[in-house]
Formats: sequence, C-alpha cells, structure tokens
Amino acid sequence: VPTKTALFTMVNTDPKCFWLTNFLETLLVQVWYPMTVCTNSWYQKKAIHKALEETGNTEWSIPGGGVFKLHDFGFRGVSSVESAAIGGAAHLVNFMGTDTVAALLCTKRYYHAKKACGHSIPASEHSTITSWGVDGEVDAMRNMLTSYPTGLVACVSDSFDVFKACKDYWGDKLKDLIKGRISGDSFGRLVVRPDSGDPAETCKEILKILCTQFKEDVITTSTGHKLLPPYIRVIQGDGVDYESVPKILKSLKSAGFAADNMVFGSGGALLQKLNRDTFKCAFKCSEITVSGVAKEVFKDPITDKGKASKKGRLTVQKASETTGFSDADKYKPRQGDKGVAGGTGFLHYSADGKLVTVASNKGNPAKDLLVEVFRDGQLMKDYTLDEIRKRADIPNGPFAPPPEQWTISVAKNGKKLGLTLVHEGKDALKVTAILPGAVTDFNTANPDQAVKLGDLVQKVNEQAGSSEKMMKELGKAEKCEIKMLRKAS
Repeated sequence: VPTKTALFTMVNTDPKCFWLTNFLETLLVQVWYPMTVCTNSWYQKKAIHKALEETGNTEWSIPGGGVFKLHDFGFRGVSSVESAAIGGAAHLVNFMGTDTVAALLCTKRYYHAKKACGHSIPASEHSTITSWGVDGEVDAMRNMLTSYPTGLVACVSDSFDVFKACKDYWGDKLKDLIKGRISGDSFGRLVVRPDSGDPAETCKEILKILCTQFKEDVITTSTGHKLLPPYIRVIQGDGVDYESVPKILKSLKSAGFAADNMVFGSGGALLQKLNRDTFKCAFKCSEITVSGVAKEVFKDPITDKGKASKKGRLTVQKASETTGFSDADKYKPRQGDKGVAGGTGFLHYSADGKLVTVASNKGNPAKDLLVEVFRDGQLMKDYTLDEIRKRADIPNGPFAPPPEQWTISVAKNGKKLGLTLVHEGKDALKVTAILPGAVTDFNTANPDQAVKLGDLVQKVNEQAGSSEKMMKELGKAEKCEIKMLRKAS
C-alpha cells in the first residue's frame, strides 16, 4: 500500500465516550512498528528474488527460493522482549528464518500458527571458536562439523583470517568432511559466515576462494553464473539492510556469482533501525459530531505541508472503480500561506495511481477496501499468519499459490499465430501482445485455457530449454503444442 493512504479508521459508537478515539491513539498508532518492519523485510525479499531470477535460480518452493534468504538476528538489538515478538512476527510474514524465539510464540498465540512458522540451525558464535585459540581454530571448526554431522550448520569464520579459513580450513583440511555431508539419503550443508569488512567485497572474495577450492562440483546456472555445490553456502550477517542487500547481490552478479550462493542475516537494521517517521505514520481526528451535526476536522500547518491531514469520513478505494468525479474533486494542497486551509478536493490518489483515499464522506462504502475488524468489544475478523503471508507474497514467493501450467494445441490454418513474444531469460518466451490470429481463435473456443498477457511459453512441440529454438519453431510449425505457464499474481 503506498504511503499517504489511509490504513485504518476508527469511529466511536458510544456518544458518552466521545473522548475514547483520541485516548486510544497512543496504543493504536503503535501499528507503525510491525508495519515498518514488515515493509523493510518485504523490500529485501523483492531484491533477493530479483537477484535469484537474474542469476538462474529455478527452484522456488520451500525450502528453495528466497524463503530462508534473510534470517532474523534482531532479538538482542531491540528494546524489549515484546518488541522482539512483534517485530520478529512481522518479519515472518515474508521469510521463515529466525533466531527470535519470541516471534514464534507471538504468531502461535495471536495469529494461529499451528506449528513453528520460523526455523533456525545450529550455529557457532565467535566465543565458541576463539575459545580454542588461534592455533585451535581449525579444530573448533572440525568440532562443529562432527558435532552436527547431518543437516545444516553455520560457522563464523572471521575470528582471525576469514580468507585463510576459507582456503586452508574449509577448502582443504576440512574439505572431505564438508563434501561428505551429502551422502545417499543424507543431506547436509555448511554455511560459512564472515562477519566483518566491506560486505560486497568480502563476500565476493570468499566466493572466489570457495569456488576454486570446490571447483570440481561448482555448478554453472542457465544465466552463466557460478553456484557453489549444495553442501556449502555463505551467510553475510554484518551490515545487512534494505540498501546493502541489493548492492551486495549486484556486485556478486557482476562478478559472475549466483545469488543462491548467499544467505543474509540482519539484526538491529531489521527490527530496530527505524521509527514512526520512517513512513510518517500518524493518527488524526478527521470528523466530530456536535449536537447531531457532523463537522470535518483537519490540520494544515503553513510551516510543514507534509503534515496536512485528511478531512471527514474516509474510504480507501481502487482508483479504477472510483468514477463520476471531475478534476476539481482531486485533492490539491493549500497554495501558499494565504491559500485555502486544508486544500481543495477530496480524492487523495496514491503516487502509483492505483488507490484513492476518498475524504469528506464522499466515498462509496460498498467499494471500501478497509474491512471492519472490531466493533463494541468483538473481534470481527481474526486473520491468520497464513492468510497474511499469502496476501503479502510476491510472484515466485514461498507462500504464493503455485504457478499454473497447461498445454494448448494451436493450428494456424493459414493464419498468423498472433502472439508478440520477447525472450524471458534463455529458456522461456513472454507474451507481450495478442493480435488477431490462430491464438485468438483458440482463446475464443477455449476460454478456460485462454492465453493472456504476461504468460510464459515453456515448450513448443519438442523444443524446450532454448527461447531461440522455441521462437523458430513457432514461426515455422503449422501445428503447435505449446506448454504455458502463468505465475501467481
């Protein structure tokens, strides 16, 4: 939801308690915290998924894709256990990796999580390595591998010299132990953790070393990027936030490394380095009723145009469904110090033009996107974590419905195919336009299998895995068996 859009409204239902709405401001405005944490986490999720797509990732279902790519290290960095629970739960809307146990209890108690909705793995910290001394570092690392011989285990590696640790210890003395973690039905993985230095440069150098030391098993993705063997990965847990994550991944992509090599851990930057002004969250009185007469209430200080508030009863509607108004009805801020206080118009459009907050009681309640959740002591809507996760997910996300796949049979019968296609990576074609032709005939006859804009072509007759070969096959073949894919929106 874009900023400057109403997120909730509250109306007093008891005239004897006229003071109640503003009295509750202090408590209710605290929704700024989980909302901001969740948005912070969500933008990092988008950056990670973008990098995964651009560097050849093909596995998106749990536990693959991005679901464990940003781990919550934030418990110790927040101001209270309650903050850890609320903020950590907000992060779990987007990911499943967490060390914040309080968040698991919160989601179970208040959001009906029936089992652990977040997970972690055995991991060393610096003291469990440095206690062995400089000369005993490799033995401390060996102890982690042998103490946890199966499954995933993470080990901090920068206690003294992270590059030596990657080359001489992980990549030489302990190499056979690491490779042996995958054997038969047993799966295991070492996650190497640097924890100092410039994140992008350090991770890049570590991946160079590990790809050299384990070169016999290094994979090249469909986009030509190097991917470490499945028994080893890297986690960057220092200096990680919504700005650094895309920078690190961009640097690694340019250096020829796949994003799937990396996992990130974030602490204070995830749960603490934000405040109510990050998104300028505010709770304002917009209407009062005196002697049965409603009156609009607003603020509009001449010293700060950004603090002008909305007037009257509010609804939030889709812009496409909000019709019948003129340009004069669009909100315009006060023009100069002597302009109309509160501005003019009542249609507050979001920056992307998709939503509109309709003020001054001019909205249509039937089209209001806001849902009544509480009335007179009764919880009217009790959302579950699963519902929230699905609603907040992104295409190819871990909680989104799986993509739809189907096959169509198209005969040209002397017509053009009627599809405009662009290359989507090296192994798919994307539908960007549908023109009159064989496909429109197919769509008319088969509406339940109709091809739509944005759909992907994955296979044409016997051609698959090469977008160029599929494009040629579509051009020359009279009859086409086409395997289609539509990602969940």
